[in-house]
Amino acid sequence: MGKKNKGNKKGKGEAALVGLNATAKFAVLDVAGLTQTIATPVVSTSVQPAPASTKVKKTKESDIAAGSSNNANSAQSADVENAVLKYLSTSEATTIDDTFTWSTSQNIEHLQVVGAIKSLLVEAYVCTKDITNSFYNITAEGDMIISNGSQEMQVLKALCEVGDEGVTIPDLQSKIGKDVTKIGMGNCMKSKWIKKDGAKLVPIVKADDVKDEAQIALMALKEGGKVDDKVLNTLKRRKSIVPVTRKSYSVTRGPGYSETRVKKAADLTKEMLESGKWKETVFKSYNFKTLGEKVGGGYLHPLLKVRAEFRQILMEMGFNEMPTNKWVESSFWNFDTLFQPQSHPARDAHDTFFIKEPAETVSIPEDYYLR
Repeated sequence: MGKKNKGNKKGKGEAALVGLNATAKFAVLDVAGLTQTIATPVVSTSVQPAPASTKVKKTKESDIAAGSSNNANSAQSADVENAVLKYLSTSEATTIDDTFTWSTSQNIEHLQVVGAIKSLLVEAYVCTKDITNSFYNITAEGDMIISNGSQEMQVLKALCEVGDEGVTIPDLQSKIGKDVTKIGMGNCMKSKWIKKDGAKLVPIVKADDVKDEAQIALMALKEGGKVDDKVLNTLKRRKSIVPVTRKSYSVTRGPGYSETRVKKAADLTKEMLESGKWKETVFKSYNFKTLGEKVGGGYLHPLLKVRAEFRQILMEMGFNEMPTNKWVESSFWNFDTLFQPQSHPARDAHDTFFIKEPAETVSIPEDYYLR
């Protein structure tokens, strides 16, 4: 089989103890070395945390602020819930026709009332019906028109004050402003209230003979009156009004109504059984049809992924995995058949374990010749 070498160079006839197989050994060792090389810099370059005293101080301050805010919100929500339940306790027929108007009369923010009602609705203290109201809000531009009149009316009045002599555009701008002149002059031309006479603007009609439809419509909206759809579209284009949709609720007593809200227990405890308090305790209802959350199958560790990639590469190169019960292999099959030189580092004693008995391979299995 070969002459036995001295020193760290092992002969062909020696029996070597190797892990798993000859070919897979180097891949595993390389992956282990690679992981150590990658992991070491990460540890050495880790960022040091801030001093513990500073971090704890900031955390405590934030926790105290958050805790006090949560307690205040909880207390405020409980007060609103009690106000709703107390109002409905007057009689069985008592209802809150509209939560928006009711919250205004009680001097409570509507959003707080809605939150309290939704919380009571979960435990059937109340029943609700949705209410949707659509209306228009008057913008700052609209308020200006209500106070001073529309831009076209301001232009017409300014021209009527001068009379048939007319006014130049720069003079008109200095008198009523550039923005008012720009918008009002176009609308006046469109309505044929004024005309151009050379460089001057001259009124065709008198201000008392026309109506300021924009101002009239906005005043009607402010007082809750109705306005024609065509006029509404014009006001929307002028950005004098904006459409608003408000959602509110009508509230009545629910099947689980009581004047005061009782906190229901979620679990049956040992103390309840020993004291008998469970007989008087109100428990939350259990939904036995509810499905639990799906449990995922987990993920491979990044190092396991790298090892699998190396294994796949070696398998594609033609290497085969050996049975796990084949722990001892001849140096001939382990090194020489892989064309590794005698001075290869893998033959050193610190990379390969060599056994004393048997020290040499004296027989070769027949199936080796068939390979």
